[in-house]
Amino acid sequence: MILIGCANFPTSMDKYFQIYGAVEINRTFYALPREQTLVRWRERAPRGFVFSVKANRGISHDARMNSASEVGKKALEGTLAAARVLGAQYLLFQTPPSLGPEALPAVRDTLIRARETGFRIGYEPRGKDWAGHEEELREALKGLASHVVDPLVDKEVWSEGFHYFRLHGLGKRPYAYRFSDEELKKLKDVVKAVNGDVLLIFNNTNMLEDSQRFMKLLKASGGLSNEGGLE
Repeated sequence: MILIGCANFPTSMDKYFQIYGAVEINRTFYALPREQTLVRWRERAPRGFVFSVKANRGISHDARMNSASEVGKKALEGTLAAARVLGAQYLLFQTPPSLGPEALPAVRDTLIRARETGFRIGYEPRGKDWAGHEEELREALKGLASHVVDPLVDKEVWSEGFHYFRLHGLGKRPYAYRFSDEELKKLKDVVKAVNGDVLLIFNNTNMLEDSQRFMKLLKASGGLSNEGGLE
């Protein structure tokens, strides 16, 4: 199954639910929503809709993935609680460029704690310090999480039976980006070539238009099982 969605809701929630099969909630990175808000989102979503929750920055950035610290423990527990209330299937941990391979023991410990809750977990390390440390990253993620990448930029080093792709755009200002037809065709080929489920999230300023253009490409090539998922 290929699920396509956006980071947050780039249009009204009701309209979004009519078009897509998944969404990545980024709001949780900055502040954890109230439980009533999460319940309301879950109740408005159609049956079978997939939520992914981005881990709060308290664990990924402030505590630098140290879930044993007071700040990290609180942020991780809050993230997991929010994901449970929302009925999420996926969790995303994105760490800053300043957090390199030396943090892998803390990363793995945090992923172990998160994996025990039963979520599918994606880990997106950022920065140039990871070049040449692919094997270390692979070993740290085995049995715990899939390596999250932009497939037009990087190659994933490990998959836990599913692929979590995030499209940020290309160029000097990657988020302020509109994908070309050729780039979307290349993305289609990459996505259809992998084995296992795919969660594909557009996270660029033109995400609403680009994601729907990409969905049309997939529909033409393979047949969408619904407007947000390709069998």
